[in-house]
Amino acid sequence: MKNNEKLYKTYHRNYQGIEELYDDLRDSVLNISLENKRIILYYNSDTLWIERASWGYNTYFNGKKERGEWEDQDIYFYALEFVHEQAVGISELELNDTSIIALNDRGITYADEFGRTHFIEYAACALNGPTETCVGERDITKRYFTFYTPGVPTKVLFLNLFVPKKNHVLFGGRQKRFGAVRQAVFDSGYTSYDLS
Repeated sequence: MKNNEKLYKTYHRNYQGIEELYDDLRDSVLNISLENKRIILYYNSDTLWIERASWGYNTYFNGKKERGEWEDQDIYFYALEFVHEQAVGISELELNDTSIIALNDRGITYADEFGRTHFIEYAACALNGPTETCVGERDITKRYFTFYTPGVPTKVLFLNLFVPKKNHVLFGGRQKRFGAVRQAVFDSGYTSYDLS
């Protein structure tokens, strides 16, 4: 495809087939494949499938069909958002601690802006850490945790606000919420390196 055609498609996104969408996305996405007329994107342990529909595109998140159909312009940006931390040139994913919806002995579940849930698995982080049990690093003075997630690290920033218990799995001031995550990691048998 010539450069001027590529530039046109970047702004107008009127694909003639799934292959053109794939060509456009693979310029910005690392973990992507095209199999049987279906684009497959990988994000940690999550998978997004994109296929042509009668009108637009259907998407399947971890094998389950999502509601609605996407237009050319929207599907491109939706796919990029799905793998935002794996996009070329991104060195770490940042999220706010208010995105965390569950803590358990295996890891942390959080929701993105589309309402999809994602999982930071301690065991996978430890594989990327300096020891068998270290899942990340923390700095209480700067109020963040960085987990050694596969692909790129995931940084959890603790906001300067008070979160009531009824609205969130983590509640109280940011220091209390920070302590809750640190304790959850420790209680699970893992460690984090203290940078403060």
